[in-house]
Amino acid sequence: MVVLMLGVPMEAYGAFLAASFVIAVVPGADHVYLGAVALRNGRRAGVVAASGMAVSMTVHTLVAVTGVGAVVVALPAALVTIRLVGAGYLVYLGMGALRRADGPDAPPVTATGRNFWRAMVVNLTNPKIVIFFIAFLPQFVDTTIGHSAVQLLVLGLSFVVVGFLIDTVYALLGGLVGRLLARRGKNARALAMISGIVYLVLGALVLASLLIDLLAVRPEPF
Repeated sequence: MVVLMLGVPMEAYGAFLAASFVIAVVPGADHVYLGAVALRNGRRAGVVAASGMAVSMTVHTLVAVTGVGAVVVALPAALVTIRLVGAGYLVYLGMGALRRADGPDAPPVTATGRNFWRAMVVNLTNPKIVIFFIAFLPQFVDTTIGHSAVQLLVLGLSFVVVGFLIDTVYALLGGLVGRLLARRGKNARALAMISGIVYLVLGALVLASLLIDLLAVRPEPF
């Protein structure tokens, strides 16, 4: 069995990278968010947002490695609170974008720090990522060679890199679509409105998912 220098078996690592690519490339809520950011604010803003999500994924990795994630998952109230905060933040971003669309020029949000931190918050308030890491990463850990925490860390950071590269592609595509629409006469106000609607839809989907989960665990009446 070939083992990498950092303790992860080569066979498992190769399978992990392949699985990570498939999982990361499938369009999801984060990709839609990045596309909306890049559509409205340009490719650079989209890449900055992708960087923010990569940092938050690193935090998710550390949470999973240290065992904090398992504690959070075991507290339903904590998961509900995090999901509510995430949904509320998306609604806040959506309403803000729609308000800017009603303005005279609807300037894009070009501030690097703002795009970075917004993406971080959106990703950090997605508890399903914590659950995913706890369920996914250990499948590729070989407990017979020890250093399980190190293996989890290597796998998690590798997933972050794969995810960042794919997120960047989505951001660049969103920026390209934004430029094409701008050339066809779509002004900043229209792009802001599209982004705002996307944020609101994402927030509504989070709330709907939360409601479905809560109803599913509701005890049956006697």
